[in-house]
Amino acid sequence: MVELRGVVTRLRYFTLGPISTVFGRETYNVVLGPTGSGKSTLLKVIAGIYRASMGNILIDSVDVTREPPESRNVSYVPQGYAVFDHMTVYENIEYGLRFRGVPRQDRRRLIQEIAKDLGIDYLLNRRAVNLSGGEQQRVALARALVIRPKVLLLDEPLSMLDRETRDRIMIMLRELPGRYGITVIHVTHDWDEAYSLADKVFIMREGRIIEEGNPEQVFNKPSRVFTAKFLGFQNIIRGIAEGSIVRLSNEIELRIDEYVDGEVYVCVRPEWIRVARDEGVNIDGHNVLRGVVNEVIRSRFGYQLLVSIGNNLSLTAISSSVFKPGDKVLLLIPRESVHVIKD
Repeated sequence: MVELRGVVTRLRYFTLGPISTVFGRETYNVVLGPTGSGKSTLLKVIAGIYRASMGNILIDSVDVTREPPESRNVSYVPQGYAVFDHMTVYENIEYGLRFRGVPRQDRRRLIQEIAKDLGIDYLLNRRAVNLSGGEQQRVALARALVIRPKVLLLDEPLSMLDRETRDRIMIMLRELPGRYGITVIHVTHDWDEAYSLADKVFIMREGRIIEEGNPEQVFNKPSRVFTAKFLGFQNIIRGIAEGSIVRLSNEIELRIDEYVDGEVYVCVRPEWIRVARDEGVNIDGHNVLRGVVNEVIRSRFGYQLLVSIGNNLSLTAISSSVFKPGDKVLLLIPRESVHVIKD
């Protein structure tokens, strides 16, 4: 378990924190945030590369705040993997063990075990300079895991990989906490990575963690407007809530599955909106809005439509059917899909 208690780190042009949170034992934790939010800095503070100016860092209830990196039992894999090109794969994996004074025979056994585990035992005698991106990633992981750390820190581990390799590596990453008995903290700005991998998601902004929770909670019912915008809620509109009704304007209102009063933000994902052509559809349990298609953008997931619903209001929806600008449509939004935030 990694616990941060009021941790602050002051750098020349950036301040991290204060941060107080817990990364659970043998869990996969993903830290999300825009560029410059402090994700990588957070990893380096936990690793001991940067020192905390205030607060405490505890690993399994032991305060390591003033301990050097090599005494924390933490492995850090930077974004560029930092594989040594002039060494063989064997020598790369061996590096941390040699540094710790592990005897040669024990080193050989540990290296062969971890290489076989990660499927790179056939690469041990190859020079690292000749490896593909996916192979380099596995070598970097092997070097990090062979020392049997309690905590594994991954900085954008999939950003340099092609889609197919990335999908294969993700399967391997998800197994790490249970397979090696470690806590993983992985930083990224990629939603798919976070949703697929995380037991818990942390959202960072301007050096602070502003929201945390399980992926379903954070992605579908965020508590902050910033989080909703960052995680793809393209439809975010101010409204006035009165019980189970939210008024977006004098003419437009939405029914919701909760009771709220006062000013709110209405948040609806485009994929939660069903687009229909006429009245001959089942509207039970749905909010029904009439509109006109203004723009159509083709995507891998269908057609993204920008639909004007009156009073200078527009909603973005995803449809598998083809529409063109000027088409009149119905937007059907389930009541349970209308998420409101009092921010």
